[in-house]
Amino acid sequence: MYDMCPRCRIQAPHRDGREHCPRCGGNLVVVESAQAAARVPRQSGPPTAGPPTRPAGPPAPPAGPPVNRRAAPRPAPQQRPQQTQAPRMYRSRNVRWVARRPPESFPQRRPQVYRGPRLIPRYTYLPRWGLRDDPIDEHRLDAPAERASETLRSALVISAGALAASAVVHLLRYILLVINRGTPLPAWLIVVSGALVILAGLVALVAVISTLVATVRWLIAVREHAYRHRGRRDPRPRWQIIVLAGIPVVNVIGAPLLLHEAANAAADDWRERGVDGMTRAALDRLWVAWALVNALAIWAAITWAVSLASGSIQTGADALALITISAAVSAAFAFWASRHLPNVLVADDPVVKKRWVAVA
Repeated sequence: MYDMCPRCRIQAPHRDGREHCPRCGGNLVVVESAQAAARVPRQSGPPTAGPPTRPAGPPAPPAGPPVNRRAAPRPAPQQRPQQTQAPRMYRSRNVRWVARRPPESFPQRRPQVYRGPRLIPRYTYLPRWGLRDDPIDEHRLDAPAERASETLRSALVISAGALAASAVVHLLRYILLVINRGTPLPAWLIVVSGALVILAGLVALVAVISTLVATVRWLIAVREHAYRHRGRRDPRPRWQIIVLAGIPVVNVIGAPLLLHEAANAAADDWRERGVDGMTRAALDRLWVAWALVNALAIWAAITWAVSLASGSIQTGADALALITISAAVSAAFAFWASRHLPNVLVADDPVVKKRWVAVA
C-alpha cells in the first residue's frame, strides 16, 4: 500500500496518520500498488492553506478500489479585521513547516524626528598617521655593521691593553721567583705580587670575554650586511653563529668559517671566483695568527693545571713563564687584529704603484 498525492504525484509507503502531502499540502489517497496509482487522475488547483482538522478516531483501513479521502467542505471564510501583512511563508519539498514570528510581536517603528543638520566628519588638525614615503638611506642600512665594527675595534684595543698589563705583572712575578731562589724576599712583597697577578688576570679575563661578545655581534652584523647585499638572508640561524664564534676552542675553526662565508657573500664576482686574492690572504693570515694564539693559550692552561696538581715549584715557574708569553702574544694579536679584522671585508680600490707617462 502506498500514500499518493493526486496533485504533485509523489508517493511513499503507507503510514498511519499521514493524510496530507508534505510538498503541496494536498490530501493523500491510499492505493494498493504502483499500477493503481497510475490510474488515479491528476488533480489541479492551488494548494490548500493548511492541513484540515483530523477526526478524533483512528482512520479506517481502505478496502477495495482507491478512495479519495477529502475533508468536508470548509465554511466560507469570515471577514477578519485587517492586520499588518506578515512575511510570506514559502513551502519547499525539503521543509515541512516554517516557524515565524507573530506579527504582533514586532516592535513598533519609531517615528523619525528631524534633529537638524549634522556635522560632516572632518579633521580639525592635519593628521600625522599613514604611510611615510621616506627615501631609502643606504648609510642607514650599513649603520649596524659600522657600529659593530667600531665596538669591536675598541674592545680589541682595551683587551690588548689588559693582556699587556697582565703580561707585565706576570713577568714581575716571575722575576721575583727567580730572585727568591737565592735571596729571601719580604712576605708583603710576595703577597702584593700575588694579589696583582690575580687582579690582572681577572681584568684580562673580563676584557677577553667582552671582546668575544663584541666579535660575535660583529660577525652577526657583517653576515647580515653581506647577505643583504645579495638580496638574501643569512642561511645560518643565530644560535649556530653564537656556538661557532662564542665557544672557546670551537671558534678556532668556527669563526674563520663564518667570516669566509660572509666574504664569499660580499664578493663582487662571487659566482665565478668567490673571494678575491687580497681578501683570502688577509683571512688566511688572521686564521693562522688566531690558531697560534689559541694553541699557546691552551698549552699554558694545561701547564698551569699540571703545576697545581703536582705542587712542583719548577712546574709552577714554567707555567708562569708560559702564561706571561701567552698574555704578551695575545696582546700583540689583539692590537694587530684591531687594525685589520674590522675592515677585512672592505674592498679598497687598488692603488697603482707605478705610473707610466708617455713622452713624445
